[in-house]
Amino acid sequence: MMKSLLKKSVFLVTSGVLLMSGLFMGTTKAHASTSATMNNVNVSVQSKNVYPLSSRPNNDGLVTPMGVKSTAVIKVANALRAGGDVVIDAAKHFKVIDGSTARTLKRNSKKIGNWLKKFENAGDTAAAQVREQLPVFLKENTKMSKGTAENISIAVSWAIKWADVIFL
Repeated sequence: MMKSLLKKSVFLVTSGVLLMSGLFMGTTKAHASTSATMNNVNVSVQSKNVYPLSSRPNNDGLVTPMGVKSTAVIKVANALRAGGDVVIDAAKHFKVIDGSTARTLKRNSKKIGNWLKKFENAGDTAAAQVREQLPVFLKENTKMSKGTAENISIAVSWAIKWADVIFL
């Protein structure tokens, strides 16, 4: 039941995105008026405490980088902390992991969910960073083999990439 619902949901979302992108392509044109004249305008702008979007001052007055909150990482981390069933079922359904890897992921889901907190500000690079760093974390903090740790990192990074589709 969940598998067919997930397939239908993925199909509907994909179809909707393609339809909407097709509707909005090429519908706007820029028109220039030949009778308009250009005047010089002096504009005075004063800025106070303006920081780039990717930075914010800390208590010492130093500017430190701040990432964009990655809702996909937050969704996957919350799902894993709650037992990971949604992530595991989706990964098994799409043949990202096998049954044995799924059981190992289930046993370690809370630990992985808590570890993912450090990637909440990683933005668009979160999935790639998790894919690279999760096997190292798992090898150092569990007794799982290198291959299983790699497969779990593939599944978790896959879930982060597809979180908006998986968690409709």
